[in-house]
Amino acid sequence: MKAFALFCLLLALSCCKKFDGQDMPGPQGKKPVWASQPDTIPDNAALSLRLVEDSTDYDETLFVFDHKASVAFSNANDARYFPGFGKVSLASISSDGKDMAIYSLPYAAGMSVNLDVHGRRDDALSLQIRRKTGIPQDIPVWVKDHYTGDSLDLCKGAYSFRVVKADTNSFGSKRLRVVLGNKRSH
Repeated sequence: MKAFALFCLLLALSCCKKFDGQDMPGPQGKKPVWASQPDTIPDNAALSLRLVEDSTDYDETLFVFDHKASVAFSNANDARYFPGFGKVSLASISSDGKDMAIYSLPYAAGMSVNLDVHGRRDDALSLQIRRKTGIPQDIPVWVKDHYTGDSLDLCKGAYSFRVVKADTNSFGSKRLRVVLGNKRSH
């Protein structure tokens, strides 16, 4: 009987298709955008963004690309962001609304991720690329500012903006978004 149960288990395992996310339906039963586009960033490529007030006051968020990762928070792959005592804070925001210090996600051309930016006082801040590892040079990294309507390719320089504490639209989770890929896609 044990041999028959082992045979059935092995047969069932050999018939299983490996799940790679490609068959997972998106909105209205369609495949998600990332499933239909080729992956042009290799697994374990990384992008680190830094929010800077001055040479001693800054914060960072890290994106790690993995075509098998989820865009929602995962205890296994991501690190939640916990605010500290610094003068500025920067976090990426997962698809399920969690602030992330380290965010593992699949790449798709034109993908975007909202950023949560804060300063403790009215001040001029800048957002810049701290490090790019394994990301092809022809993939731009845009920042889109919903408050001012501006956008800038961070590969060409830092984006400067102002936080005004009396104006809640000038900071928080709805002001900035990072877009990887074609400018027209944001």
